[in-house]
Amino acid sequence: MNKLKTRLAAGAALTATLLSTAASAETIRLTAASSHPPVLPWVGVITEHVVPETNRRLEARGSKTRIRWTEAYSGSLFGPTEALKAVEDGLADLAWIGTIFEPGRLPLHNVHFYAPFTVRSAVDAAAIGNELHAKIPALNAQWTKYNQVHLGSMGDASFHLITKTPIRTLADLKGKKLLAGGAVARWLEGTGAIAVNAAFPEFYNNIATGVADGAVMTVPGMVPFKIYEVAKYVTLVDLGAPITGALTMNADTWKKLPADVREVLTELGKEYSAMVAQRAAASEERFLKVMRDAGVSITALDPAERAKWAAALPNLSAEWIRLNEARGLPARSVMSAFLDAARARGATPLRDWSK
Repeated sequence: MNKLKTRLAAGAALTATLLSTAASAETIRLTAASSHPPVLPWVGVITEHVVPETNRRLEARGSKTRIRWTEAYSGSLFGPTEALKAVEDGLADLAWIGTIFEPGRLPLHNVHFYAPFTVRSAVDAAAIGNELHAKIPALNAQWTKYNQVHLGSMGDASFHLITKTPIRTLADLKGKKLLAGGAVARWLEGTGAIAVNAAFPEFYNNIATGVADGAVMTVPGMVPFKIYEVAKYVTLVDLGAPITGALTMNADTWKKLPADVREVLTELGKEYSAMVAQRAAASEERFLKVMRDAGVSITALDPAERAKWAAALPNLSAEWIRLNEARGLPARSVMSAFLDAARARGATPLRDWSK
């Protein structure tokens, strides 16, 4: 009887301890979102790595805090041009922001679009984006302006052409209506092509219905959105691997999070950058094979025609610097830092954008 009483007492004590521990644990509700679907690397890494890994790492640290995530992708909460405002207002706590769609509100984060034909690797683009944030306070200040905290930059694969008809020379672009999201439109100036602003999820229907003759986009975007079904010619131009977005968090949410949660999300932000870039780079050859097997014609633009393209462009960097310096932004320093970081990684710009 005494042994039974002892066991019952021990059991009651254990139950009380477990209940006390459960009561002291804190569950925080957060929403992760994106305007694009998880089939793309910059969204897939959020749902496959950042979201599940948060609680695993908190548990490994012995933290009592857990995150209960609500996930909303594929534009279910906001579209590409609404993402910045949505996170600013707290509609989502953590999201991929397409800086490519915000050349006006996030001008410094679009520096690479004003120095095309420079960076060729998605891995380098991501590393450069994070390096610029670490060195130049003005980049983080722009996120602060929109009530956000930068967790990691997103580098994408280089941009090429996918069209309904072959593009063999620069002259073949004349009169062509090409889909080019946000700041990418500047890469068509001087070519005779007409830029049509749109995001990747809109490309298929726009080409299928005749709104456009093709698109300027990455190979990793061509297959998931099946663009090759409506445009059978891919021309490898290598316009540049840009920093097209970032993983950010609402600043009000960030301030309320316990220190250990902020530490975990900071770690995951860095990993997000690296993983997205690696996935984008790895998918290029695989997706090119998929398109070849589907009968798509894939050719590389002749180097002489590529040089003509670069020379035909306006002095994008000088225009961008002049415009943003007039707004009180350190655009010249940002451009110089971008070009220095690119050269440090072995890049040789096809055109000298420092002039």
